[in-house]
Amino acid sequence: MIVYGTKGAHLKSEKVNGIRCNNCNEQTTHNISVFGKYFYVYWIPLFPLGKKVISECNNCKVTYERKEMSDQLKLAADNVKRDTKTPLTYWIGSLIIAALIAFIIYSGNQHKKDVATYITSPMVNDIIDYKSSEDNYSTLKITKVTNDSVFVVANLMEIARQSKLHKIDDDENYNAERFGLSLTEYQEAFKTKKFLDVDR
Repeated sequence: MIVYGTKGAHLKSEKVNGIRCNNCNEQTTHNISVFGKYFYVYWIPLFPLGKKVISECNNCKVTYERKEMSDQLKLAADNVKRDTKTPLTYWIGSLIIAALIAFIIYSGNQHKKDVATYITSPMVNDIIDYKSSEDNYSTLKITKVTNDSVFVVANLMEIARQSKLHKIDDDENYNAERFGLSLTEYQEAFKTKKFLDVDR
């Protein structure tokens, strides 16, 4: 269940003098308060939804929303609101999401560079992903590398999703007979998508 909603918080209060109150008709001090509103998911602020301003007459204690204020009070309230900055914390959820996306993109690009290196220079214990059947995936483990050949053993287990291959990557699953590929065949298998990925 996703918990989400909106919430408000007091940002700033400022006293302004010499403004006539519509209720008590006294030229007095008004306390102008600014409240910020934000949207949250799991109680983490995601983005701001604007600011609201309210004034209170210090003489009669009547409060006004902006639409109820006199022109003079509106001007003062707008000045206070304009000078009140939205807290950076109201964007914290969006910043976290942006950072995660940036990290995923960086990791993906870095992995592509690593794979290119692994294909060119295979090493013992590299794990190769491949499609073992129409619906399943499995892995091969490199056990020996020579100047012109790569030797592997197959994983005896299969799984329906490539992203879950780590679940079957256990030493006891590699009990099949070892077989060899020339280095050219090994590299060609990635080009033809017979081999899908390699991890080190």
